[in-house]
Amino acid sequence: MIMSAKVPVGHTVTSLLGLGPMPFTKIVKSHELVAESNRTSGTRPDSDLTNLEDGLRRAVETRAERAVRRSVAKRIDPLAEKINNLHAEVNVVCHQITAQADQRYVGPHGESLNSTETTELHRQYSRAVADDSGEGAVVHRRTTPESKRAIVRLLALDIFVLTFLMMKFLNVDFTKFWQTPGGLMKAGTAVLFGVLGTIGVALGMKAFGRRHRAYRRPDGNWDFSGGSKRVLITELSVAIGLVLAVAGAMAWRFILDGEGGDQTLTVIMAILFALITGAVAYLSYLSEFADGSLITEAIDVLAPQLHGARDRLSALAKRRSVLLENADRLFSRIERTDVEIRLTAVRTVLTSPHDKAIRYARSLHQRTGASGSLPEPRLDLAALDLATDQTRRLAENQADLRTVGDDLGDSGLVVVR
Repeated sequence: MIMSAKVPVGHTVTSLLGLGPMPFTKIVKSHELVAESNRTSGTRPDSDLTNLEDGLRRAVETRAERAVRRSVAKRIDPLAEKINNLHAEVNVVCHQITAQADQRYVGPHGESLNSTETTELHRQYSRAVADDSGEGAVVHRRTTPESKRAIVRLLALDIFVLTFLMMKFLNVDFTKFWQTPGGLMKAGTAVLFGVLGTIGVALGMKAFGRRHRAYRRPDGNWDFSGGSKRVLITELSVAIGLVLAVAGAMAWRFILDGEGGDQTLTVIMAILFALITGAVAYLSYLSEFADGSLITEAIDVLAPQLHGARDRLSALAKRRSVLLENADRLFSRIERTDVEIRLTAVRTVLTSPHDKAIRYARSLHQRTGASGSLPEPRLDLAALDLATDQTRRLAENQADLRTVGDDLGDSGLVVVR
């Protein structure tokens, strides 16, 4: 038979002084717990709580549950709201990504193509260039951007040089030409000849060179075979005639406008002017004629559109990645906060004066064994569980957001040089 337990007087005195072993606020409850145990008979498992023990436990458990709900509202809900906002942005980005599949492209001949058709057409052209180049053809080689810029600089230089030479030849006074109608006319004539002898001829020859790309052999030269012979010879004759006419007209103007002096110098200047005009025209023609083929022209139409679409898709994917990484960090914070809230709630109960009073009383009457152990707290964590479940669903939705647009694939673009 278990003897009735008593709270030592010394324990009561020291506890009143705040020295324990009973919690200062639970001295009376500790006495009541011991008295309650004396009224019961026999031993019981340590997982069983008496009415008074259960009342004490429920009080602190209720307080811990309120703290959990406050923590969920103040710490987890704001994080979940931020995740929802991030996912809303991600949804917008995903809609923009999927919209890329419906984008229309303009083909080499003005036709309207979808993304798949454009990509496949570009691959066919790129494959044809690779196959021809592998067989030794040079028809698809491009004029380098540096060469084109050099021709533009040469044209700009020619304008100034030829205008200057023309003004010198016409005896234009650089300091007074605007003061007389004759001086203005001569200066205007010099500028007109400089522009016409360079830009005008260059643009015309570029147009011929661009058109004649359609008549190139694999070795890069003109293709006079078949029905293209007559067309090509006719247009080349027109181009050469145009250059000769312009060069001859300018040379003749030199001779007519020359004011006396050495006629030999006049003829030399006229010939030099004509040669410069012809050289500029030839370089302009060659810069377009030798700049690829009809296939590379088609690639030039398709590639920028596909590159632009791919760049936009890449930018959207990067934006989505940044947003999802931010959401991942918030998920990690929620997980850490969830664990912290649960541990804090349990610790609040186990370290409370209520539990200390129960353990003290059990250590005296020992009806649940010498250890005085208590069952685990019975906490209602529905609010925390709901928040955790919602977060889990957000995480599952995020996994789906990561794969939106993956079926669009890569355009597999090839830049032909």
